[in-house]
Amino acid sequence: MKRCLNKPFILLTAFLLGLFSLAGAAFAEGGVELYTPYASISAPPGDSISYSVDVINSSDKIQTVELAVENAPDGWQTELTAGGRTVQKISVRPKQSQNVNLQLTVPLKIDKGAYTLNLNAKGFATLPLTVNVSQQGTYSTDLSSKQPNMEGTSKSSFNYSVTLRNKTAGKQLYALKAEPPKGWSVQFSADGKNVTSVNVEPNASQDISVAVTPPDAVTAGSFKIPISASGNGTGGQLELEAVVTGTYAIELSTPNGNLASDITAGSTRKVTMQVTNKGSAPLKDIDMSSSAPTGWEVTFEPAKVNSLDPGASTQVVATIKADKKAIAGDYVVSMTAKTAEKSADASLRMAVKTSVLWGWIGILIIAAVIYGVYYLFRTYGRR
Repeated sequence: MKRCLNKPFILLTAFLLGLFSLAGAAFAEGGVELYTPYASISAPPGDSISYSVDVINSSDKIQTVELAVENAPDGWQTELTAGGRTVQKISVRPKQSQNVNLQLTVPLKIDKGAYTLNLNAKGFATLPLTVNVSQQGTYSTDLSSKQPNMEGTSKSSFNYSVTLRNKTAGKQLYALKAEPPKGWSVQFSADGKNVTSVNVEPNASQDISVAVTPPDAVTAGSFKIPISASGNGTGGQLELEAVVTGTYAIELSTPNGNLASDITAGSTRKVTMQVTNKGSAPLKDIDMSSSAPTGWEVTFEPAKVNSLDPGASTQVVATIKADKKAIAGDYVVSMTAKTAEKSADASLRMAVKTSVLWGWIGILIIAAVIYGVYYLFRTYGRR
């Protein structure tokens, strides 16, 4: 009886051992594994991760493996390549391995945390990959400049370099706009061309040049130029600053522009001179001076103008005294209005006339001579 019971048991045991043996051989012949040294890594939003994955064939025959990325979160971009080409299947020789590259892009709009997806060799193996997103993602636009503040004169053109960053998951068409002070002009350019809008790919940037030109009559000071880039539900703003130091220019003349007058030798003449600030910066401490012929005198009232705003004028009275020995003719009196930055000259032509007193003296002398001749003829003519 025992022998009869043991015999079926022995046969069943042998059958199961053989079955397991055959199953183990099938697994060994079809064994494929996936391997990467970096199964769990950290990355910020918008980052691109490249995994190098080995497809290992441990069997004794060629294996063709279908590869696919599964369980990828919404918005994540994945691509499998080998030999520079996108692949879906790969064949591996016995006891060898083939390398594939998994390119993974983390979306910008994402919450901080750990995310797991699988690289699946269908029917063979699954490789879990974990990405720890290191910070909260954004859906925004950044408009920035390394040098938003510039200084120049009223004749300068202020040129700024601005970077527009698209921190969204989609391509954006940005409209460019500026709100400069009245009279100022702003021109945007990208890639060497004048533009009013630019296209920017997701998680990409575009360099933009901003040329700002002040009006001709601008005064010295600091001016704000807000600019903006507006996309689909997102945008960026930046405030540029232009500091105008102003230009210095001064003019010296008479109120009517007439630079000719007359004077009698030994007498004085008051001439009103006009000093005008032709620049865009205030003028300080304007000194008046002159250069006149020998024996002449020139004084000014006032001798110094303390301050003169851009575009403003003021009058200075020049008192000119001619040499009493000056003979009739034209004389030049040069006048100068000078500041630390600029100076202006004016040449005044003075026509000297003979004194009326000398005329009367001459007439009296002639009359005296005539009377003397008449007296001589009358006294001695009868003899």
